[in-house]
Amino acid sequence: MRSQRRVFWGLSLRRLLKDQRGAVMAIVGLAIIPLFAIIGLAIDTTRAYLTKSRLWSAVDAAALAGGRVYEADYRDDDIHMFFESNFPDGFMNAVVEPLEIEPDDVNRKITVRAQATIPTAFMRVLGIDTMTIAASSEVSLESKSVEVSLVLDVTGSMAGSRIVDLRDAANELVDIVVQDVQEPFYSKVALVPYSMAVNVGSYANAVRGTYTNNTCTWSDAPTCRYYRFRRASDSNWTTQEVRTCVTERTGTEAYTDAAPSAAPLGKNYPAPGSHNPCLSATIVPLTSDRSLLHDEIDDLEPAGSTAGHIGIAWGWYMLSPNFGYLWDAESEPAAYDEEDLVKVAILMTDGEFNTVYRNGVVAKNSTSGSGSLAYQINQNSLNGSSYNQAEQLCAAMKDQGILVYTVAFDVAGSQAEAIMEECATDPSYAYNPSDGTELKDVFRAIARRVSTLRLSK
Repeated sequence: MRSQRRVFWGLSLRRLLKDQRGAVMAIVGLAIIPLFAIIGLAIDTTRAYLTKSRLWSAVDAAALAGGRVYEADYRDDDIHMFFESNFPDGFMNAVVEPLEIEPDDVNRKITVRAQATIPTAFMRVLGIDTMTIAASSEVSLESKSVEVSLVLDVTGSMAGSRIVDLRDAANELVDIVVQDVQEPFYSKVALVPYSMAVNVGSYANAVRGTYTNNTCTWSDAPTCRYYRFRRASDSNWTTQEVRTCVTERTGTEAYTDAAPSAAPLGKNYPAPGSHNPCLSATIVPLTSDRSLLHDEIDDLEPAGSTAGHIGIAWGWYMLSPNFGYLWDAESEPAAYDEEDLVKVAILMTDGEFNTVYRNGVVAKNSTSGSGSLAYQINQNSLNGSSYNQAEQLCAAMKDQGILVYTVAFDVAGSQAEAIMEECATDPSYAYNPSDGTELKDVFRAIARRVSTLRLSK
């Protein structure tokens, strides 16, 4: 009997030792908690990594955007806009602290810092409810100087709200391009209003030569105060007086930027009175004086026909070192190959190019809108059409490395639109606004692009 009990207890003990079902469940139960913790940690860590990656990308984009418009008054707005575009609201349920924007004018750099807090999904079981991620980006600026020639159509078709919109657009462009800090890099704008010609004001004698106080009769190079010629309307004789406006150059230097001392510009004997007069607004050489530019822009008044090629030529001349001797030292354009310099011409028109010249008088082959035949000479222009001249001037200007932006205002489908597209550095530099609001938007966009050219990472 005693022997049987020993056998029974021996068998029971062996069964108990062999039966591990409860032990496995206990072990699994104990292992699940750290397993879930590991999985949760992995998920939350992945979310944190994605958030950090997105946050870094956003501050990089924001800092670069701020650097490109470093000295503009809308710089911080651009920084916030680029940050928010790259780190949208609600991403990973993150709560983002206000951006820290730190400009450094002395060392020419800008730093953007961001901090975001995200809620955890699984790490709460370990007592960790949130995770905080920080990112920062610093952009050092390699600046360039910029010279901009702003060529504005102030012909009669710009009357009314159009000239008001143009003044507003041009003034804003000046405020964006011309920076407060002019050392060690400068930003200057020259102003070229044009209509039937370009008025060079007090520079006239140096640009187109002096004249005698008498009358010349039919000459290919009149040197007199008064010019007597046969008019296109009936071939009768008429006389007109020289003014400070200048016309196209003829001969071998017609499409170059040769100095006026070597190849004078054409004189101008405009129609008398209000028929198609020498415009009142004069050129302004390169300057960083925003007040001066604003005053001149605010005084622009529309009148006259459209000699678009002459406006284009002067857009080039204002940036040409060959014309530099005419201006004060502060307004002299730098050499074309000057290191860390960008030269930009902005050409604007609102109508067909219709006015060309012979001997300083509107030529017979000028087209509709160029004024009465009673005040045109009965001879054709030696250089051909305004469009032909504009095409050659634009090509030569771009060959000198000048970047050309064009604005064809409300002239869709016209020859003016076509020549503006051809004049532009490439199609992305050509704009075609159809109304005043778009005109302002275009000038603002060009100004920002010019500012981008000045500042890069």
